[in-house]
Order: sequence, then structure tokens, then C-alpha cells
Amino acid sequence: MKANIQNKELLPKKYRIEECIENLKEHEYHIVLKAIPGIIGKGMSTFYNYRDIQIDDKLDIPYKIARKLVILFGLEHGELETRKIVGNLYSQIVEAHKKQRENTTFVK
Repeated sequence: MKANIQNKELLPKKYRIEECIENLKEHEYHIVLKAIPGIIGKGMSTFYNYRDIQIDDKLDIPYKIARKLVILFGLEHGELETRKIVGNLYSQIVEAHKKQRENTTFVK
């Protein structure tokens, strides 16, 4: 038995799908929920599974479906995720590699 078990329902969601749905007016909510399977090409249970993905889950929404949801809810690129993804540009990696090579001295 694991000593440190977290209640997954208390963890934040990886995607803002539920927030986007809750922001719809009631009549819009019903129309959009009925249309979603046709829009994303998946069933409602799969959509609900996407909605319930926790922030620490390894599971992700496929890119094409995430893009369709971004468009559907009128979001900007990257706004569907609750956690910002950061990284280095390739040019920064190349520059760091060049500096490392320049600073390396070989002793004979």
C-alpha cells in the first residue's frame, strides 16, 4: 500500500475544457455538447476523458483534436493548456554548445 496517495479529483486539470464549457450559456452548452463528437471525430466518452485529464497525467489530447477544441472555444494557440510549456529555441541550444566548445581547453 502506498503511503502518499493523492486524491486525483483534487488535482488541477491539464486542459481548460471544463472551464470553456462552463462559460457557455445553457442553450449553447447543449448545442455544443451534441456537436462535439462530430467536430473532434470521437465519442462523448472520449471527450469526457479528455476533459478529465489531470495535470500530472502522462496522457495528452492528440494535436489535431486539441487544435479543433482551441478553434471551437475561440482560444488562442496554447490557451487550452493550464500549464505553459517552456523551452529553449534551437538557436539558444546551438549558441550554448558553441560557447561550451570554445571554453573547453585540452591539456596535452
